[in-house]
Amino acid sequence: EDTMRRFAPSLRLSLRQLRRSMSTQAAPTYVSTRGGMKEMGFGDAVLQGLASDRGLMVPTHIPTFPEGAPEKWRDLSFQELAYEVMSLYVPESEIPAADLKNIINKSYSTFRSPDITPVVNLDDKLSVLELFHGPTFAFKDVALQFLGNLFEYLLAQRGIELMTVIGATSGDTGSSAIHGLRGKKGVQCFILYPDGRTSPIQEKQMTTVLDENIHNIALQGNFDDAQNIVKALFADLPFKKEYNLGAVNSINWARILAQTVYYVYAYLRTSKNGEPVSFSVPTGNFGDILAGFYAKKMGLPVDDLVVATNENDILDRFFKSGSYSRNECLETITPSMDITISSNFERFLYHMAGDDSAALSGMMSEFESTGTLTGTPDLVAACRAQMKSAMVPDDEVLKTIGDYEKANGYVLDPHSAIGVAAANKVGTDAKKMISLACAHWGKFPMAVERAVGSEAMSKLDPPQQLAELDSMDSRKHIVNAEIEDVRTFIVDQLA
Repeated sequence: EDTMRRFAPSLRLSLRQLRRSMSTQAAPTYVSTRGGMKEMGFGDAVLQGLASDRGLMVPTHIPTFPEGAPEKWRDLSFQELAYEVMSLYVPESEIPAADLKNIINKSYSTFRSPDITPVVNLDDKLSVLELFHGPTFAFKDVALQFLGNLFEYLLAQRGIELMTVIGATSGDTGSSAIHGLRGKKGVQCFILYPDGRTSPIQEKQMTTVLDENIHNIALQGNFDDAQNIVKALFADLPFKKEYNLGAVNSINWARILAQTVYYVYAYLRTSKNGEPVSFSVPTGNFGDILAGFYAKKMGLPVDDLVVATNENDILDRFFKSGSYSRNECLETITPSMDITISSNFERFLYHMAGDDSAALSGMMSEFESTGTLTGTPDLVAACRAQMKSAMVPDDEVLKTIGDYEKANGYVLDPHSAIGVAAANKVGTDAKKMISLACAHWGKFPMAVERAVGSEAMSKLDPPQQLAELDSMDSRKHIVNAEIEDVRTFIVDQLA
């Protein structure tokens, strides 16, 4: 009973929360999910990355759309829409409107599609939201092009001479972060990735960037090792302060904020007059679907949010059973989703527990000490009311790619295929289901060839930028999956 009381969502709003709920159009401040940090502004939260108490930064309230939105935004460009959404979280006293617009416009000038994230219909009900038109052909460019320019602005604004950005990647975050931060003044970027467990093209997209401020660490371990080392370095407060650590993983609030925009954009391209749509989201670290959750809470007409996982299914098992428990990391044909601990799930649990940091801190302590978190019935019910889930194994991924290529000539990458397969499994009452297409198929040619066959593959042309990677020089540093080895490497590079 004590455990149940400890973890049960609070039924009462504190005076502080009530005061915030009455002023939802004011930009929020930011706190840690675990309650160990004072409130801070947007810029400080972005530069903070992981909270000093190992929690994640969250807004003190979720702003709501202004009257008439999102319908009144229907004719806006992606960049104009991004300003309208982001400015709800960013006060002009911190970043003036003209400066925020300049950051946004600069960030999306690197995209190949004028729509930035176009919507493509696969049939009358199912569409895909193409998120792979940025520099590295992956959805993370949408957030990391923005974050790179935001970092540069905030550092200059504060007169900070050096930020040491440290990130972990299972494939796409690393290359997107590197392409967002290469050559940025005052930034040194260290990316940890599991050696041999990304696709060859994903690795080449990282290691062929030879700028002096980019450092690729090929870790002798898996993604969870990389992520745990990054979190441990951020938790080392003297080290964090001395080297001014910054985060590019989706633990950084600015990444989640940037990703909320394309949910609104997709809705405006597929629905009218407030008719709700549903989204199916390939999910590893939970950041992408969390952005959809925030968009819904802001007022976007959303029916279902579908958590689509591969065989590393910690999230699907939670939604099915109420138990969040870590298993061994399996190697699949969707390497960017080969994750057994979903960092951003902590933010979601915090909100589902009534923004109760004490309850959330207790849950995370239980998980970190035992490897299992068992939600109370109320907590699990609250989570299920917001999201559905499905797991898609490799054989279904390959079948989905093959089926859609044969039916209409549209080629999905393996991660995007998980979203489509889950959408078909779960279904929705909404008239439109939008599945997020996370990467271009050209990043995963071996899996795609297995799915469509050699004859069909011979007729597909990968983007020139990806085809050229094999002939480019590359650089990486092989390091043991031990925190002290990584720390020593970083210090030596900064000396």
